[in-house]
Amino acid sequence: MDSIGFGIIGTGNIAKIHSDCINQIEGAILHGVLTNSKERKKEIFEIFKTKIYENIDDFLENSKITIVCICNESGKHGKTIEKVANAKKNILCEKPLEINLKKIEKIERIVNKNKILLGCVFQNRFNPEYVKLKQIVETGKIGKLLLVNAQVNWYRKPEYYINSWRGTKELDGGAAFINQAIHTIDLVIDLMGEVKNVLGFTDTLVHNIEGEDIGVASIRFKNNALGTISVGTLFYPGFPEKIEIYGTKGNFVFEGGKIVKLELIGQKDQFKFDINEHKSGSSDPIAIGTELHKAVILDMINSVKTKTSPFIDINKSKPSVKLINDIYKFSENYNL
Repeated sequence: MDSIGFGIIGTGNIAKIHSDCINQIEGAILHGVLTNSKERKKEIFEIFKTKIYENIDDFLENSKITIVCICNESGKHGKTIEKVANAKKNILCEKPLEINLKKIEKIERIVNKNKILLGCVFQNRFNPEYVKLKQIVETGKIGKLLLVNAQVNWYRKPEYYINSWRGTKELDGGAAFINQAIHTIDLVIDLMGEVKNVLGFTDTLVHNIEGEDIGVASIRFKNNALGTISVGTLFYPGFPEKIEIYGTKGNFVFEGGKIVKLELIGQKDQFKFDINEHKSGSSDPIAIGTELHKAVILDMINSVKTKTSPFIDINKSKPSVKLINDIYKFSENYNL
């Protein structure tokens, strides 16, 4: 593999995962990390072992950087992407691409104008177990889709939010729905199709944050299937995320990134599943491992080399944010 250079904007937990993945990929080289924590520069160097930048213009002038991984606060993604795109660098951005659809549409215009490639990190789409599940649904093995129940009943210690951008409306765009549950919501929409109507309720019952630490939503999809989603960051000790889907020919349970149950009419006892402990961010946000992020980065490398769109492009990044925004709007209107 010919070498390809990376830069990372941000120095939090997710940036470290990106760095670890880049270091695992043959031919991928991390040429720089941008931080706004000048006082931690030495500490950050010890973590990333590459050149540490404090100024974005200096960072973007590094001609060895072809792909920039954007791992800073969600509400800063748009302005950061604009700066990077104007420098003609390709972009791999952590979820969500931005905190509302209007800002994502602005990003789309900027990316198209600069003719660069942009991918968004929804790494669970690359999970082999999920790919298998998607095929089961697409081939009609469980029949007409009737109902989906999704749960992201996680736990975050109060310290997680102290002196943090997390849980703020400006930089997180909300909390449990848009930060923790968005990956599962992305999969629900990918499996069930476009959303027609949504009702939602959110509240903040435990944590001292602006956004919600608990929420529920009821959904009607365009194919007339129904759905429910429950989310939260206050459910000790934290439970693996779960998607249950019911169809006219069967049903399945996808929990913590694994198919743990699949029942099809006339085909019982045919399926065996590995239900050993799996990786989930249910109680620890950095317990997700690196394999799926590595797959996303490999896809981005291939896109740049072949000049083709990444698997998760701007269009695929929109539906989950739109649904979450609609849930928030309904909940706010209800509270009025």
